Amino acid sequence: MKKKVVSVILAVAMTASLLAGCGTNNGNSAAGEESTETEGTESTEETAEESTEETAASGEDVTLEFLSCKIEDAPKAAFDEIIANFEAANPGVKIEVQSMNSDNLKTTLRSRAASGDMPDIVTWMKEIDKDYLLDLSGEDFLSNINADTLAGANKIYDEGTYAMPLDNGWIGLFYNKDVLAANDIEVPTTYSELVAACDKLQANGITPFASSLSDLSVPYIALIGLFAENVYANNPDWSAERDAGEHTFVDDEGWKKSFDQLKDVVYKYCDPDNAYNLSYDDCAANFANGENAFYFEGSWALSSVRGVKSDANIGIMAFPVNDTPNDSALLCFPDTSLSICKDSENADVAKKFLAYMASEEAGTIWAEKCAVSSAINGVNVDYDPVAADINSYISAGKITPLGDRVLRTTFTDKLWEIFSYYMLGENDWNTLASTLDEYWDKAYAEQQ
Repeated sequence: MKKKVVSVILAVAMTASLLAGCGTNNGNSAAGEESTETEGTESTEETAEESTEETAASGEDVTLEFLSCKIEDAPKAAFDEIIANFEAANPGVKIEVQSMNSDNLKTTLRSRAASGDMPDIVTWMKEIDKDYLLDLSGEDFLSNINADTLAGANKIYDEGTYAMPLDNGWIGLFYNKDVLAANDIEVPTTYSELVAACDKLQANGITPFASSLSDLSVPYIALIGLFAENVYANNPDWSAERDAGEHTFVDDEGWKKSFDQLKDVVYKYCDPDNAYNLSYDDCAANFANGENAFYFEGSWALSSVRGVKSDANIGIMAFPVNDTPNDSALLCFPDTSLSICKDSENADVAKKFLAYMASEEAGTIWAEKCAVSSAINGVNVDYDPVAADINSYISAGKITPLGDRVLRTTFTDKLWEIFSYYMLGENDWNTLASTLDEYWDKAYAEQQ
């Protein structure tokens, strides 16, 4: 069975691509509870009046084309409600949303950029060159966005503001409290304790990790969480130092440790023979239903888990990368963000939509339906019991904001293409790391 898995997975890996947190799956999650009215109505009404005046003056209706990589039910439902509110307040304005996964969106945008036919609004992707995006610097509505989150979303750019974040995402290790308790296992706080817990679970007939080999985005997300902890939490300047030639992947212990932990824990304890038959949805369902104890995923997976079992007794923690508990850090980063394409003929109306997205009203709808931590000032939604776990890491300063979002596209494309080779035992470290070094240098040269 393993040979079949390896051959198919390697073929899949050659054609797939991923941006963490941006529609990386085909999840069917619950739409969530209906949001309540919040403050911010006055500014929305002012926007409505201004927009209505402009539309009436032009004598034409305006249609905004919006390409989104949010394919799960919860964010789609949130966008539907927010857009319905905006259209009701702005007669003559229509927003047409096309949802697709991140790989398809990236391909679509590259094709449309080449033909000079970009949409009006997109969910931000670092693969979009800033030459195609509108610089939002100085827009009043940006003052409604958490300053640190806004800075983080635009860290990849030397200057300018091209992405407006809506929420903060995270990648960590979900754990099912009931499964652990039923097997008389304490929540592990060290690497050794985690391995021991997995061994005990296996001995009791429980598959420790929910993971998929038919959807490589699942283990890839785990890899992002691991190198965020093992590399960037220890050295936020690692990328700049690599550009300067101070490191290589071949000799870097943090990167090798990340790949080793992916192979020796997340992959080893996920029942590889059966994982080829499991999709992203299956992983979320199995974890929610107590068939697995651990699930290494991102914030977007929470709605998928709750959609299967709303009262699943779960928690979230940083992966224990060593035997010193205080060394663990949770990856928290700007997640869903919006951009306006520079050549949009309706850029002024698109800005009004972003202004509404930055309001408390829209921010509350988004946070409640998507079960996420908002980046909008004044929006504090107690969206889920795991929010307390996230806040404990934030309060203790045990977080890192640096994951794959700060890596160049040419490099991440290659990382995504080949990461599973080492995990599946098809490459040794020197072979894999040498390729990563080659593509890091290639990506850096392209930027110069």
